[in-house]
Amino acid sequence: MGYTEVLERKSEILKKTMENWILKENRDGLNRQEAHIYRNMLKELHQNEQELNTVRGEEVVKQPESAESSTERVLVGTTV
Repeated sequence: MGYTEVLERKSEILKKTMENWILKENRDGLNRQEAHIYRNMLKELHQNEQELNTVRGEEVVKQPESAESSTERVLVGTTV
């Protein structure tokens, strides 16, 4: 499992956990400790998303350009 996959999985887990915290907040409210945990988890989710976007951007830059340049080959000097 690559680093990008780990970040994607962590993001999925954080989103699901945040969803549960939001439901609890809407249903019962949060005490001070829970609100603190909620805010820290939200910060962690944003940080993880930023890091994931950075890693994805680096992967796009590292891809070889051969896929782009080899889309079509035209023979020069041939007649149809």
